[in-house]
Amino acid sequence: MNKQAIILSVAYCGLVCGLCHLASECNGCKATGSKCTANSEKENGCYHRNCCIDKGISGCWECEEFPCANQMFIGRTNGEIKGFCRCMKEDGIEKFIDYILENQERGIPYGIKGYRHMTEEEVVKILRQAK
Repeated sequence: MNKQAIILSVAYCGLVCGLCHLASECNGCKATGSKCTANSEKENGCYHRNCCIDKGISGCWECEEFPCANQMFIGRTNGEIKGFCRCMKEDGIEKFIDYILENQERGIPYGIKGYRHMTEEEVVKILRQAK
């Protein structure tokens, strides 16, 4: 997957659908038929997806209210996605993807074995070490 396709696959919440372990089966939450558990397990779908669509923004990092205290920002992946969104808000989405790809080359994988159990500050620090 090329860099532009990865950028387009970034979910409203900040996760990178194009690098997800389900990417071969799912086109992400911006497409129909998303397999994201946050989108499919909630009665009204994903809060962040619905909120961003209502506001007409590409993702939480573009929101004046980021970070809010809703759904995924308060769960087990709190540090990961808040760190991702903060990095995109401060450095831009293209630079964020550069960090993710460079870190993968350095042995820091995207997904469960990468950033999942880190704090927001740890995630941002590790992302920016890719410079």
